Amino acid sequence: MSIRRLLSRMTTGAMDFYSQRMYIHTFNVEYRAAANFLAKHPQPELSQADKEEIDRYWSKFGIKYPDYTWFEMYYGVTGIHDPRFIPDWLAWPPIYWHYNDKTCLAGWEDKNLAPHLIPDIAFPIDLVRIYRGKVYDKDWNYWDIDDIDQLSRRVFEEIKDDGCIVLKATRSTQASKGVKLITVKSPEDIATAISNNLGVDHVLERYLKQSSFTKQFCTSSVNIFRVVTWRHKGKIDVLKTCVRYGIEGHNTDITYVDGKEILHAVGVNSDGMVNGRFVSLDGNAPTPEHYHDPHAPNLDAVIALAKRGHQSLYPFDLVGWDIALDENNNPLCVEYNLFRPGTIVYQFTSGPLAGDLTDEFLGFLNEGDNLEKFIPKKYRTR
Repeated sequence: MSIRRLLSRMTTGAMDFYSQRMYIHTFNVEYRAAANFLAKHPQPELSQADKEEIDRYWSKFGIKYPDYTWFEMYYGVTGIHDPRFIPDWLAWPPIYWHYNDKTCLAGWEDKNLAPHLIPDIAFPIDLVRIYRGKVYDKDWNYWDIDDIDQLSRRVFEEIKDDGCIVLKATRSTQASKGVKLITVKSPEDIATAISNNLGVDHVLERYLKQSSFTKQFCTSSVNIFRVVTWRHKGKIDVLKTCVRYGIEGHNTDITYVDGKEILHAVGVNSDGMVNGRFVSLDGNAPTPEHYHDPHAPNLDAVIALAKRGHQSLYPFDLVGWDIALDENNNPLCVEYNLFRPGTIVYQFTSGPLAGDLTDEFLGFLNEGDNLEKFIPKKYRTR
C-alpha cells in the first residue's frame, strides 16, 4: 500500500471517529434539555404505571431512556399522558437525518430560489433579489450597480402606499433570524437597503398585510400557521397544525429578547378550531390580549398548500411549513423548514407529533441497521 493511500485511510478513519464522537456529544446535550426545563419549571412526577407504559412502548423500537424527564415535561405541561411523545433529541438528529437528505439543504432552502423550486404554490411578492453579489428584479432581470437608483424608483412606485418592505437573508436562516422590516419613505431607502446588503444573499419582499384572524394573536408581528407534513409511501400526511405568533412590539413571530428565543403557539384542530392551549417554550402561556375568534378561516387551503408544496420537495420527507394568511385569508408560504423545524412547542400545543401515525413514523428504527446507525448504544435496548 502506498504512503499516500495509507495516509488517506488514516485521515478518513480519524474524521469518521471525530464525527461519531460529535454525534454522540450532540445526543447527550440534546437529551439534557428536558431536565433543564424541569429545573426551571417543575412538573409532577410520573407514576410507576406511566413509566412502565413508556418502557413498553419504546422497547418496540429498541429505545431506552436513562430517565423519564422528557415525558415528565410533556405530561406535566399538556396534561396528556401518552408514551408517543417524541423527545427533541430523537427528532434531531435521527428522525430528520433519516427522512431528509441533508446534502441538499443549502439549495432547496434558499428563499431566492424557493418560488422556482416550488412553482405551484403562492409566496409573498418578491421585489428585488440579491444573489451571489448581483442584483436582480423580481423577474430575475440583472441590474448593474450603477442602475440601482432606477430599480429603486420602480420598486418604490409599486409599494409606496405600504410604507415598508421586508428584507430577508435567504440562506441558512432559522427562527426568523435575518428578517428585518424597513420603513420606506423614498426610493433612496430602497437603494440603501440594496447597497448595504450586497455581501450576503437577500430578498426584498412586499410587506404582507395579514388576516384579521392571525393578527388577533399579536398585532405587531406577522403570525403564521405551522404545518408539519410527512411523506410516507407516496402519501403526504399532516402531522401537526398550530398558529405561531410573536410578542407585541416585535415584527416576527419568533424573536430574541436578551439572547433568549421567544415564541408562542396554539394548537389548531382539523376542523379549523383553535384548541385554546396557548404555550411558549416555557410551557403554558396566557391567552393573548386581543384573541377573540377561534375559527381559523380557509384552513383547507392552508393544508392544501402545504401538501401541494411538499410534492415538489423530492429530497425531503419531513417538512415544517410557515404559512401566512393575507388580508383576504389567502394562504402564502412564508418559508418551509427542512433542517430542524422543531418539536417541543408544537407537541405542547396538541400532543404527540405524529399522533396515530407514530408507529409508522418510527418504524425505520426497526429497519436494517438504522437503530445502530442513528441511536448511540447508551440509548438502545439492543
